[in-house]
Formats: sequence, C-alpha cells, structure tokens
Amino acid sequence: MPGEIVDTQSPYRRPGAVIGAAVLALSMLAGPGLAQDAAPAAGAPKDIDSMTAELLDWIKICNTDPKAKKEVCIVNQELRTDNGQFLASVAIREIQGEARKVLLIAVPPGMLIQPGLRVQVDNGKQEQAKYSICFPNACYAEMVLTDAMISSYKKGGEIILTTLNQQAKPVSFPISLKGFTKIYEGPALNPSEIEARQQRLEEELQKKVEQTRQDLMEAQKKAQESEGQ
Repeated sequence: MPGEIVDTQSPYRRPGAVIGAAVLALSMLAGPGLAQDAAPAAGAPKDIDSMTAELLDWIKICNTDPKAKKEVCIVNQELRTDNGQFLASVAIREIQGEARKVLLIAVPPGMLIQPGLRVQVDNGKQEQAKYSICFPNACYAEMVLTDAMISSYKKGGEIILTTLNQQAKPVSFPISLKGFTKIYEGPALNPSEIEARQQRLEEELQKKVEQTRQDLMEAQKKAQESEGQ
C-alpha cells in the first residue's frame, strides 16, 4: 500500500538494518544505492536463534515512486550468520501496472564478476544472474523473473545463490523460502512496523555482540590462567 517515502540513505547506513536490501531495491529505480555491511563467507552460516530468525523473516514493503507515480513493492529476505552478520539477500521488485518482475541479489564482495551468479530453488534448474554493480561491502546482481519462477518460490524450501570466489571456487548462500507465499501475497508493512522491527533486530544483534565479547574475554582469561600454571 502507498505510504510515506522511505529514507533511502540513513536507515541503510546502519549495520543490522532489517530493511536494508528492500530500501536499496526501491532506490535502484533511480540508480544504485549504498550497500549495507557484508562479509565474505566460506559456506553456509550457522543457525541463528529463534528470536532473530523471526525478525529476519520475509518482509514486504510498498512505496510510491515520485517520478513514475507508480507503487513499487519489494518482497525481501536476508541471510545472516549466527551472530547476525549480513551475508546475502534477495528482493523481488514489482512495479504497479508492469508485468516485469526483477530479482535483486546481494552477496559479499570479492567474488568473480564475469561468471555471474546462479540462482536455483532446491534441486531445480539453475538460472543465470549478472552482476550489475559492486561496492566495498557487497556486490549486486539482478535477474528477470517469470511467473513460473515465482511459482517455484511458493512451493520451494530455499533459494540457493551460488557464486565463485577469487579462487574460482563455488560459494553457496541458502535463503529460506519459509513464509514466502504468505508475505508475497499479503499486505505490505507500514512504516511504523518497519521501524519497530528494525529496532528490535538491532537490539537483539547488539546483545549478541556483547555476548560474543564477553565469551572472548573469558576465553582469553582462561588461556592466561592456564599459561600461568
């Protein structure tokens, strides 16, 4: 549903912004935006806890493009490590009155650009996506979606993004499709819901950062005590 224009800059600059990829996807109507913090990964991340996982479920954001005067909807999901660090994201962009749908993909930097990126649902056919732009903290690719692809997302278990690192070795990022159909076919979040969700996520991630710091300090203390014996 139409709403206030989302700030395409300040929320996206903050690490842990739950609407990061979706805001970028909206801003890419006029040009590429700023990528959120990302980090290379050697493989699939560990599972995050249920609270953070809930906050990272699929979300839907709709807004009005002031130039085209058309409603733009983004259905977005992110992949993060067990401590909430951003790894990858996918966002489906649809524009009111246009049949064309686009999948926008974000992965960590340091990947081989020329081979592009492959997208598949479960063990299905791999689709090719080309990189469009890279920033110091993320690279972006996009791919036109067909109705058949959308249907496979509704039926599938996960979207698997596969790219090649600088050693030409494949790196995969599995993104869960749990809850996709409900969010895709349902209403968009309003700005207050988005802000509340983002704040809750940032609070949870900050707790994880503090816990990790405490665990590291305790491990270092134990190591020093062992050396002193």
